[in-house]
Amino acid sequence: MVFIHRKDFMSNGKNSFFSYLLTLIFTALSLIISGSLAPSLYSDFTSEKTYTVEKLISFFGKNLFFLLQLVPFVVALTVLLFCVRFVHGIKIKSLFTQKDSFSFKKFFIGFISWGILLCLVLISQIYLFKKPIYWNFDYQNFIILALISFVFVSFQTLFEEVLFRSYLLQSFSLYFSKKWMAIALSSMLFALLHFSNPEVKIFGSALLLYYFISGLFLSLITFLDRGIELAFGFHLVNNLFGTLILTNNWQVFQTDALFKDFSPAKISWEIWITALVLYPLLFLFFKKVYKWKIGEIFA
Repeated sequence: MVFIHRKDFMSNGKNSFFSYLLTLIFTALSLIISGSLAPSLYSDFTSEKTYTVEKLISFFGKNLFFLLQLVPFVVALTVLLFCVRFVHGIKIKSLFTQKDSFSFKKFFIGFISWGILLCLVLISQIYLFKKPIYWNFDYQNFIILALISFVFVSFQTLFEEVLFRSYLLQSFSLYFSKKWMAIALSSMLFALLHFSNPEVKIFGSALLLYYFISGLFLSLITFLDRGIELAFGFHLVNNLFGTLILTNNWQVFQTDALFKDFSPAKISWEIWITALVLYPLLFLFFKKVYKWKIGEIFA
């Protein structure tokens, strides 16, 4: 690449409409069917046909329910990789990078740099802005949560990165003469994936703009860096932060994180500072370090 400029990914595979349709249908069905695991088990054990998230958490406990929420992403990732290999006939490695090998150094740079910024934001929330964020540490629950998170959140994040920043981004690039169009479309689909999240129902469609900007940032650094290493590291620490470090009562994953935010559920300044200030600053940092050529986006 630029993921998309080299012709050893989709352009050398089977790229019929049927192959794309089959891959996306199989991936979506695997996600939907496995996503019904928790409600199905709840109904089988309680004989109740209706349920709420609160009922599921009460029945399974936070950690087990969290695990059941993440299992579908492991299944969907497996199906997606299988389809890329055997439906498209493409090497799985090309989904991760077009360098000679996956750069763990870049993965950790993305992970650590964004992790530091998230910690700084949390410290400012607690000590400068006096937000109602309190220590929530529960040793037994947290140890189990950490084990689940480091394994299964990694798979959940990797699924989203492979699907949106690799498979779809590279596929769209074959059909759009302008690369920025492929980047924008993959970012829009990433935002729509989060449409059913409880946060969107609470905050409204304005939150989708934040998801779109997040997807745009991740697609840009993937495109310019010729691989998902930076994006995967960034995305993983972001998700781990929301499950292990700071939680609240309204987000999609309810966990026993180290801190709990009791602020009213509303779109706060942190979201827009993140999207409009921190993302651009981190992008410029990566651009300077890796000497990216921005013009490639509009080539």
